[in-house]
Amino acid sequence: MQKPIHTLARIIARRIADEGGKYFELLFEVAEAAPYLPGQYLNVVLDGQRRSFSIVNLPEELPRIELLIERIPGGIASRYLAEAPLLSSVEIVYPFGRLVPQAENAEHHILVGTGSGIASLRPIAEWLIRNTNHSIQLLWGLRYRQNLFWQDWLERLQSSRANVSVMVTLTQPDKEWSGFRGRVTEHVGALRLGEKAAVYLCGGKPMLDDMRQLLKAAGVPSAQILTEQFHL
Repeated sequence: MQKPIHTLARIIARRIADEGGKYFELLFEVAEAAPYLPGQYLNVVLDGQRRSFSIVNLPEELPRIELLIERIPGGIASRYLAEAPLLSSVEIVYPFGRLVPQAENAEHHILVGTGSGIASLRPIAEWLIRNTNHSIQLLWGLRYRQNLFWQDWLERLQSSRANVSVMVTLTQPDKEWSGFRGRVTEHVGALRLGEKAAVYLCGGKPMLDDMRQLLKAAGVPSAQILTEQFHL
């Protein structure tokens, strides 16, 4: 894998991603492009402290890098990146992470994320669609419908081919919600687990711990479970 480098990233665009305003997208243009793998992340350095954010877009789009950022109450990095002037620059270090496509070791890929964890899973799914004919299941959990975003991309992914399925589940759905309900852990039974499956998990620690236990109980070997815990 590419050794991480330090470089500057200029903020060239920013937009709110969801109706509720909890998430926003940020587009960087980096001074030095380093090859990375789909699913990897970068660190933003602010006052000597590092904050991790998954890289949403594929490496072919360098020197532009897109991030998805969750607004965290009291979060120094998310607030700074939400308010920093366009064309200003920040220090970044990248790439990091081992949550990357396992095309040589699997034929079925199960991607499970919560909240902004979808940012790591989107490039993995896109890479798999472009480079394999493997089957894919994406399971994404959110709290409210107003925080749902990337609907167009989800629809394109679902319709890309017959062996791809997308499931979105809400823990606090409104009356109009017709999709899945409950935590992602409640839908493990809908996942096609097997010896040729790779499972990619990205989200908060409670979800990761619960999913690992459920997958282990279902007989999924630890070597087939890849995780990334995003840091707020």
